[in-house]
Amino acid sequence: MEDSPAIAAEKPPLDHLIGSTVKANRVLSGLTLTELSARSGVSTAMISKIERGQVSASLGTLDALASGIGVPLISLFAGTVERSDVSFVVAGEGVTVQRLGTGFGHSYKLIGRAEANHVSFESFSVTLEAPLGTRPLYQHQGVEFIHVTDGEMVYGCGDEAYHMRPGDSLSFDSNAAHGPVELKTGKVSFITVVSKAVSGSN
Repeated sequence: MEDSPAIAAEKPPLDHLIGSTVKANRVLSGLTLTELSARSGVSTAMISKIERGQVSASLGTLDALASGIGVPLISLFAGTVERSDVSFVVAGEGVTVQRLGTGFGHSYKLIGRAEANHVSFESFSVTLEAPLGTRPLYQHQGVEFIHVTDGEMVYGCGDEAYHMRPGDSLSFDSNAAHGPVELKTGKVSFITVVSKAVSGSN
């Protein structure tokens, strides 16, 4: 007997997704509505309505808010990106996650997750095997840390590429396009930690 198809959860309206991300970034930056208003030139009433998803903000307004907070404009759209992860739990093996889609063949394991004080993080143990194949670069809200434990690879981040060996680490703003671009050995293992603001915080 086949399992019944899962019912997809209804996605919140776009204005709500953007508004909650604006609020999360503002709170994480330690700014009050009044302070952000002074920095951005957008009224406190308008910022409040945007954060509650009650109005559709123009790109110009969002750009002003992003500049006032001190984050790239693209950060305010992080919550609108569709997630395509599937998690499968094997007894005694933790949570194994496989990225879907062409070119996303590698598997990685979720080894830690926590959330506190408007910030969350997830840590993964990743192993890549040659041939790497054509892979997209990643780009998302937050900051990221990578530490290579075995093998060598070239890892792209923004306009730079880093030849990483065991013991090497890389920390960066994950709004920059990033991802492995070349394996120098048959297999590469690394730990990655991603931290970001939690949407919907007060």
